Amino acid sequence: MGADEVGTLRELTTRRVILDDLIASHRGRIANTAGDSVLAAFDSAVDAVQCAVDAQAALTKANAGLSPERHINFRIGIHVGDVMVKGDDLFGDSINIAARLQALASAGGNCISGVAYDQVRKILPLVFTDLGSQQVKNIEEPVRVYSVTPLQAATTDAASFAAAPGSNSPLPLPDRPSIAVLPFQNMSGDPEQE
Repeated sequence: MGADEVGTLRELTTRRVILDDLIASHRGRIANTAGDSVLAAFDSAVDAVQCAVDAQAALTKANAGLSPERHINFRIGIHVGDVMVKGDDLFGDSINIAARLQALASAGGNCISGVAYDQVRKILPLVFTDLGSQQVKNIEEPVRVYSVTPLQAATTDAASFAAAPGSNSPLPLPDRPSIAVLPFQNMSGDPEQE
């Protein structure tokens, strides 16, 4: 923001209009804002995750005409759980978990908890990458975390990876658990270990 505060604020305001409209169109409500952060509540995990994916696509499109140093990228975290309501604001561990998930997301990316994943995985045609259990600040139990990307983005990334000239790298891992069996070499010298 330091280089061009007025321009940055103008671009941030444009992004907020995009985000606010998408939250409303996915049946969400904004509970709180502070600076460049937005806390939104949804009655459905499906609506929340679809809104996040649609928002990142729209925000990426808004960045398209700008030089990379002018891009404004959001990180989105989603968790499902009970909250405490005071006025229009929301409080509780569920809010803290969503905030911690947001911090784990890549710029322009989405992270969801295992609880949210369980509710949307069979409904939304998205790619979920298991990031494992993460210990997050001020939450006693580890939280299972998944990154979320649109199916076409993952397919495009895999295709460009495979088509890269001279690419002898292994293919991307599948989104389902798999097992690779590699040959072992007996280094003990004991023939029974063969």
